[in-house]
Amino acid sequence: MSEIKISSTGWLAIYLRNGNVGMFDLNDTSSWQYLQVESIEKQSKDVNNDLNYLNRNLIKFSPNGEFLVVNGQNEQLYIYIQSNFEKSEVWWKLQRIICVKNFISAMDLNNEFLLIADKSGDIYKIDLLFNNTTTTNNNNLMMTAENCIMRHLSMLLDITFIRINDKKSFILTADQYEKIQLIQYPNTSHSGKYCLGHTEFVSHIKLIDNNHILSASGDGTLRLWHLPDCIPLVLLHSKALTLSSKQIFYTQLYDSNSSLSLEDYQQDTMSQESSLDLSSTLDYSIWKMDVASYNSINSNVYIAFSIYAHRLHSIYLTSLSNIKQLINEQRQLIFDISYGTIIDYCFPSKDILFNDYTIYSKCNLYILFDSYVILNINIISILLSDQTKLFVKPNQTIQEINNILASRDIHLMNYNIKTDEIVFQQLFKNSNNNSCHKRKLEIVEQQQQQQQQIKKQMLSSQSDNEIQLT
Repeated sequence: MSEIKISSTGWLAIYLRNGNVGMFDLNDTSSWQYLQVESIEKQSKDVNNDLNYLNRNLIKFSPNGEFLVVNGQNEQLYIYIQSNFEKSEVWWKLQRIICVKNFISAMDLNNEFLLIADKSGDIYKIDLLFNNTTTTNNNNLMMTAENCIMRHLSMLLDITFIRINDKKSFILTADQYEKIQLIQYPNTSHSGKYCLGHTEFVSHIKLIDNNHILSASGDGTLRLWHLPDCIPLVLLHSKALTLSSKQIFYTQLYDSNSSLSLEDYQQDTMSQESSLDLSSTLDYSIWKMDVASYNSINSNVYIAFSIYAHRLHSIYLTSLSNIKQLINEQRQLIFDISYGTIIDYCFPSKDILFNDYTIYSKCNLYILFDSYVILNINIISILLSDQTKLFVKPNQTIQEINNILASRDIHLMNYNIKTDEIVFQQLFKNSNNNSCHKRKLEIVEQQQQQQQQIKKQMLSSQSDNEIQLT
């Protein structure tokens, strides 16, 4: 799931349950806009009950911050481009709607093109300049077989484009059957390499730099890999991090003048999930992960992740150096009921990290709750601090955004959490089914049909040449 993102130009995008996307300029909160994507009545009713209808609310910016791609709930993608407000009176303008045949499970984009993966495992490439594309009468773009650049045997849960150097580029895919594949680009027909080791579906792959990625899986492990040789470097189970994490309790409600001590208040309001007896693989599986990297494996890399059992009110913080050296510097952030349920969280783009935090003293994590509240936390100060109890309210910029959210008719933002919970559980149930074999037969059958069509075309061409000779 991806419901909050920050662009390299400082725009905050929030996917909302009512079909809108809220856009807020973090540099000037008076600049904001609602993008009307689609009404809730038009969304599929089957999305809650079937893994085939997986459609995580993916929103993503291009690296230069000019494009925003929004994944709708009815097999449509909405591409927005940043516009000149003085000329168009909007900051973001709808450029094109892309219609697909299957629900979209993953996507990535650079400044030139968009990659999308649907639930059947097909990957499509779309030119963001829309050259050589087929459109309908209403100017929507229809995905066709010509846009499909490769096919997988199983559903993809994450996809990333990576450029190793000027001569080597790759597409990284993570699927529901434990594999991470590294595919050459643009020659995607060549067989790729695999990062093998996970024992459950791979839910996230994050770039550290051009030669390293961090993956997270339903098996509860975080794994560091070297590219392009796909060599595993570090393996750590979430259990090792969560059991030894120092807890930091966040509250907005505690009254220091109250007769009730902070410790008693914490015990009364602490979420029940924090005291669960974690025993199953599902409990420790990685529910969400994001990474803040300063462009080098040698500089520090900060990691925020959630496990399934503690997904609603807790976020774990650590660093790559901690994972590699096991120096026990991880933290568990626990938020009381005043914040609501955690919907999503993210770090700013790498460009913002470079521009604003070159002295490596600040790195903000932005957290979205279902109570119209956004919170930003400097995780470097948290990792360095011994404080265990904090009274935190948003800063002025974030509070202004929260006020705008609260003033609008926005509700039930946690609807998609329920959808993701069902999908997450079904990924475990479907790890050993026969859909992969069925998919393989479908691909072989289609390849045979394509070969037969080519033969017919060749025979027809030969026949025409013979007629001309006679």
